[in-house]
Amino acid sequence: MESPMPDLPATLRVVYDRQGGAPRDVALAEVYLDLDFPSAIDRPFVYVNMVQTFDGQAVLQGRAYTIGTAVDHFLLRQLRVHADAVLYGAGTLRTDDVVVTTHPRLQDRRRREGRPRNPLAVIATATAQFSDQVFQTKKFFQRTDFDRLVATTSRAAPPALARLRAAGVTVEILPLDARGEVDLEALLRRLWDRGVRRVLCEGGPTLNAALARAGLIDEIFVTTTLRLGGEAGQPRIFTEPVSSRRLIPLSVLLYADAEGLRELYFRFRFPRS
Repeated sequence: MESPMPDLPATLRVVYDRQGGAPRDVALAEVYLDLDFPSAIDRPFVYVNMVQTFDGQAVLQGRAYTIGTAVDHFLLRQLRVHADAVLYGAGTLRTDDVVVTTHPRLQDRRRREGRPRNPLAVIATATAQFSDQVFQTKKFFQRTDFDRLVATTSRAAPPALARLRAAGVTVEILPLDARGEVDLEALLRRLWDRGVRRVLCEGGPTLNAALARAGLIDEIFVTTTLRLGGEAGQPRIFTEPVSSRRLIPLSVLLYADAEGLRELYFRFRFPRS
């Protein structure tokens, strides 16, 4: 098997598969390409993808992207092929960035399936407040190769909304939830009305917790990298306890190189109550 990129391994090792079978190697370029997601019924199917250090940090040196290896970054884009929209909290946009592109060969696959080359990028923010630096430096506001939507609330000031629209961003005003944030159930209904059937959430931890609290997560993919963060006070992939329900493990893969084990890739299903 050939590697999809010169600096990446050709295969990953499947060490657990709920559907059965012995441990085996699978081509990296094929990992997560044919996922058995259930059909959406009354709202978009929501799957979360996150990365963490071995000691559980979801942020390292101020960013999430710095945690994973190039393999994790490859799989991040691989998972986007299934999404009609990719959802983020405003904090992720401010500290990392939001770019929802997938691999060119998967963009071609999406086109053959009658879908846009890249998913819709969605930011959930109650106030829609972004600094001049964010507007000037973040690719979310500069790129034109994917559609952009900001879901906000009545807490957003008119000048903030006008600035977003002037940047070519679609704005949706949604109800407030009990905590004064974007009502995520209403957001998913609005996306459903737009034809969105699968939503990938890439964080951050506060948004993950809000989705889980509302019972809106169907699956979660977690990369655990074999490095220690050791930074006090950093968030986990959820900012609060979110469920007493047992997760259903679907698969575990690993990446190892000449130096040993590097990363583990978990897929879990959240059982609906």
